[in-house]
Amino acid sequence: MQKKLWNKDFILLLQGSSVSTIGDLMYSVAIGYWVYEQTGSNSLMGIMSSISMFVTMFLSPFSGSIVDKLSRKWVMVGMDLLQGVIMLFIGILAYTEKLNVPMVLIAAFLAALGSVFYSPASSSLMLDITPRDDLVRGQSIFSGASSLISLVGTAFSGVMVAFFGVPLIIIINGLSNLYSAISELFVTVPKTINQGEEITVKRILHDTKSAIGTIFSEPCLKLFVPCALILNLLSAGAFTLMLPFCLEKSFTVDMYGYLMSIWTAASLLCVILLGSIKLPAKLRFWIMAIGFTFAEVFLIIGYLSNSFVSMCIFAFLGAFFNTAGNTVFNASLMLALPEENRSAILGFIQSASVGGTAISAVIYGLLGDVFPLYIIFAAGSFISLAPMLFLCFNPTTKKFIISH
Repeated sequence: MQKKLWNKDFILLLQGSSVSTIGDLMYSVAIGYWVYEQTGSNSLMGIMSSISMFVTMFLSPFSGSIVDKLSRKWVMVGMDLLQGVIMLFIGILAYTEKLNVPMVLIAAFLAALGSVFYSPASSSLMLDITPRDDLVRGQSIFSGASSLISLVGTAFSGVMVAFFGVPLIIIINGLSNLYSAISELFVTVPKTINQGEEITVKRILHDTKSAIGTIFSEPCLKLFVPCALILNLLSAGAFTLMLPFCLEKSFTVDMYGYLMSIWTAASLLCVILLGSIKLPAKLRFWIMAIGFTFAEVFLIIGYLSNSFVSMCIFAFLGAFFNTAGNTVFNASLMLALPEENRSAILGFIQSASVGGTAISAVIYGLLGDVFPLYIIFAAGSFISLAPMLFLCFNPTTKKFIISH
């Protein structure tokens, strides 16, 4: 552990992930618009968005165990190279007008396979290169850099879709992943405790069983994992269908980009504030509880609004409070994970969280072909208020946040 927060490895990982973030965001806007323009189907948009999530849901409990036994540097470099090559290939097909929906779905599946290994490697590495007493600041800086690039990328991608078309954005995404891979080559990655162990089916199943045992033996984790699944199932699907939601409201694709940029700007402002100060334990808990609760309320109001200006205002407030809750909660969660099987536990938690989002995306997409999206979005967020309040104000949650 290096004593300073701004060490070489922290900076390299930060700038590499930031560049790839802008490419991924621009691609998601462009390809979502392309699929919707080609098919006009909300359900197909939901299926496309959920492919990577289902891959994550089924493989994350095992990929974390595998990553613990491999060099995390080469996992990250390899997965970035894989995604970069896939995106460049898809971009060429788009330029030659040979791209079709099945190809997009296959590319989404292949890219998801890379992401499911990259995520636990980068998440666990971030913990190792960040001083423990600076973890909230470090996580806020990572989130802030991502939010800043997302702020520019989301708005710019809307303009690029309108004026330059989809192929160029796909090419940029491929190049951004290749740049990230090059950057990660120069990061000094410490070995994990289990690195170098033989990878067998028996060992992977044993590690997965151990991770599940750790989760269900820890009261806080036993509460958080089911709650994450339920909350994402109820409300997360809305975020995968924001583009058709905006088009349904008679907004343009540019306005969608601006709305998403406002969301990102609010997240950026929040992480800058949280990253600049060290918060007392009790204050961290109240920031988390109030943040999550108020975020849902503001989102409901925003979904029901017909004015673009008022929707932007409530999106800003919802994003600000949601980011506050997530930043505090995630920092505490990271500190609570044991080092020996950290990636495996992260994989299982991610599986539950993303699994709820994937199922939610499909359900929201199917319902969106029958009912107005704003009604479905608002209803989902309203129903999710009950488990959200239960999680935030549960004594177990309070004790966990204060003690970590």
